[in-house]
Amino acid sequence: MSQFLKRRLLPIVIVLAVLLIALTIVTSGQRENLTKIEGFIGNIIAPVQGGLYRVATSVSRFFQSFEERRELKEQYEELKERVAVLEQQQLEMDEILRENQRLKRLLDFKQEKENFVLTGVRVIGKNPGNWFNTLIIDKGANHGVTVNMALVSDKGLVGRVIDVADNWAKVRTIVDGQSSISAMVERTRDNGMVRGNNTLTFEDGMCQMINLPLNSDIIEGDRIITSGLGGIFPKGILIGEVVEVLDEERENYKTAIVKPAADFLHMEELLIIRSAGE
Repeated sequence: MSQFLKRRLLPIVIVLAVLLIALTIVTSGQRENLTKIEGFIGNIIAPVQGGLYRVATSVSRFFQSFEERRELKEQYEELKERVAVLEQQQLEMDEILRENQRLKRLLDFKQEKENFVLTGVRVIGKNPGNWFNTLIIDKGANHGVTVNMALVSDKGLVGRVIDVADNWAKVRTIVDGQSSISAMVERTRDNGMVRGNNTLTFEDGMCQMINLPLNSDIIEGDRIITSGLGGIFPKGILIGEVVEVLDEERENYKTAIVKPAADFLHMEELLIIRSAGE
């Protein structure tokens, strides 16, 4: 823009500004009728004022919505934290409920076995692998635990203590290949030996009952219990159930596959058991 136009435009802008100020002062009072000039200028200014009002309103709403979004985000983060806390509390309550159910079953088992002395223990360790061939419990010599004490779950026989320290003990379970238990068929009273199937090279979590008489009519579904012979395991503790009777005869005795009653994949709380007279 040339200097000439700038010099001409500046006085015009000043004059218009003065007129607008004067018009504002003149029209500020309350009057019933406006002059033609006032009306003409009002018609020009009104749309501009309306536009400015709308712009100002939009800007205000924008910042208001921005603040609301910020508050909503804060509330969302707070709710996320509360949900996380509630979920953790729910997990803890579920775990407590499951533990209470397990302990109740153990208590029921204890009440059923009035002729036995039982002491509760917790499993705090196990051997590597899928099955509990050996496990560690949280009580030892300081709690009266000795070698060869039997352990049970609420469902059946688990094993016996093989090593004892002051505050822990090691247990060999009935599924371990080195385990051997004097047993009998509950229905027929036939005697035999129950051995674990698990070895270093093979694991299926099952047992075999061997040394059964050839004339035994043991069948699938028969319950196998401890016979009490040998003095380690008290008589009458459930070991498991026959799932298969093998056809082949081995050295003049029958063999059956036994599925343990105890759940060896989920060992948590157990009972040390011995006869009341011990």
